[in-house]
Amino acid sequence: MTPIRETLDRTRARFLLIWVIPILLVGALSFAPAILNDGDTFWHIGAGRWMIAHLAVPATDPFSFTFVGRPWVAHEWLSEVAMAGVYLAGGWGAVMLLVALAMGLTALLMGAWLLRWLGMVPALLSVVLGLSCVAPGMLARPHLLVLPLLAFWTIELMKAREAKRAPRLWLALLMVLWANLHSSFVVGYGLAAAFGLEALLDVKHWTRPAFLGWVGFLVLGLVATLVTPHGVEGLTFPLRVLNMKSLPFITEWQSPDFFKPSPLELALLAGVFAAFWRGVRLTAVRTAILLGLIHMTLQHVRQEILLGVVGPLILAEPFGRALGRAEGLWTPWRVPRPQTLLGGGLILALFASRLLTPMVRVDGPTAPVTALAHVPAALRSQPVLNSYDFGGYLIFQGVRPYIDGRADMYGDAFVGDDDLIQRANPAAIDRAISHYNIRWAIVPPNIYLTGALDARPGWRRIYADKTAVVFQSENAPATPAQPAKLPEAQSATRR
Repeated sequence: MTPIRETLDRTRARFLLIWVIPILLVGALSFAPAILNDGDTFWHIGAGRWMIAHLAVPATDPFSFTFVGRPWVAHEWLSEVAMAGVYLAGGWGAVMLLVALAMGLTALLMGAWLLRWLGMVPALLSVVLGLSCVAPGMLARPHLLVLPLLAFWTIELMKAREAKRAPRLWLALLMVLWANLHSSFVVGYGLAAAFGLEALLDVKHWTRPAFLGWVGFLVLGLVATLVTPHGVEGLTFPLRVLNMKSLPFITEWQSPDFFKPSPLELALLAGVFAAFWRGVRLTAVRTAILLGLIHMTLQHVRQEILLGVVGPLILAEPFGRALGRAEGLWTPWRVPRPQTLLGGGLILALFASRLLTPMVRVDGPTAPVTALAHVPAALRSQPVLNSYDFGGYLIFQGVRPYIDGRADMYGDAFVGDDDLIQRANPAAIDRAISHYNIRWAIVPPNIYLTGALDARPGWRRIYADKTAVVFQSENAPATPAQPAKLPEAQSATRR
């Protein structure tokens, strides 16, 4: 290939992967209502509004009636403030745009790094496969807002290894931001420690300054993780969550379903096929990183996002070398002026169209909009028995829920007991109603609890639609019964 032709091809590749793909992704997500189909989005914004109003990060639960005043680690507080801020400024359209921009920036960073080692076609396929793994988790939640940080952090660590040096110390300070946005910062620190180990084992290029640089970087990064409202508790919080026995009750913490084809299966098979076909070689540490990410993904479907972003970045260099590229090529950010103007114009048009187009929330799997609107104001202030997925919307609307998506705060026993309630265990229902003096309920129409409440004496439907059913108690006790001991969490699957 002539130098002129090669330059032209790389210019086209840069335009495709640095402008076209990210802009298309931003445009698609900005107008995709499905990214709002998560009940946690509501309580994240509700928590952010509370923090903006009170200019404080809560240390105890201010929202539920079951756990009000109990300790709560608001580990995603900065993301929640950001989400609430854009919501207050521009409504749901602004929230969608914020999430879309985070994903667009992630795609841009991935594309730029992949082009260092791969041609346009393999780089494009790698981005597509990686983002397809992220797709199931493309929801308006804090974990999506930190994906650009994850990509940038991983790339900078690999740049340091490529240059046979330690990362710049300023990079460690990003941990302050990351630790206040989302608990995935522990994965970032784990990656840094792994690449530090790789540098230590690389005896051929080992130097004392580089070793001390890695030690200083890791120490500074660890200190930076403590600069949160929660200190050491914020650092240990992700590990405590992973040890919860009730995680299998929650869909995103379950294992992937391989009974039907999925993007994850396609990505894994394509990666294994290409690696064997081209004779790809990785260092022991990078192999361990990939296997660790795959293990996490096979345990919990939510970890698929980490594999989708980090996997292609780590594999880019070994695949590039297997395809004949001896060293990474610098990928400039700038493209010809006409393409820059075109891309900039499209971005401005996306901003304007998204912010100027009203986004009104309607009934959905986690949003019983119409049903809650039919609940009398006096009844809303009474203790409610709600489904797990409706808890976020109740918080958003100023109604204290029985339970919501903060399973880490409620704990194993309470979440396990709620799982029994949703599956219509009579003893669990009786215990909750008597202990908390439940006066009404709002649940989906297609769960066992709905049938149990239909058959329960003294309870009647006051509203029902395809999203939710509202029940009211006619003979609830005037005062709550003595506290009953909740059972230990039992093995079951939530919804």
